[in-house]
Amino acid sequence: MNTARVDKAYMELVREFPLIPLRDKSEYDEAIKVMKRLAYRRSSLSNGEADYLTVLGDLIAQYEKRLPRLAEHMTPQEALTFLMESNGLAQADLVEYVGYKSNLSAFLSGHRGLSKRAACRLAEYFKVSPALFMPKE
Repeated sequence: MNTARVDKAYMELVREFPLIPLRDKSEYDEAIKVMKRLAYRRSSLSNGEADYLTVLGDLIAQYEKRLPRLAEHMTPQEALTFLMESNGLAQADLVEYVGYKSNLSAFLSGHRGLSKRAACRLAEYFKVSPALFMPKE
């Protein structure tokens, strides 16, 4: 290892969040927080911090590749149900994003679609594309 490239800031980041494969959603969420914090100061990063950010981005991409391809294999209702279950959420937790509990219930049962606004708000909450919640053409 070229120790000249490893600076103090890099080692502090490694102690805070080690660069190992991400195994679950909580590790993924923490990695995203660290990545965002570094990305906001991208122009002022040391070489070691920039290297750390590059490797962290690779680990995040590897984790995301293992996630199911929701849009390809699920209906909008199945995708939302999957996301709710994966995050331990109930319908009541998402009412503020769709307007009314009855709207959410009707969507999940397949009796109605979501408004574009509701789809966008849910997409922002789950950090996915709004197209995931819209009917496929």
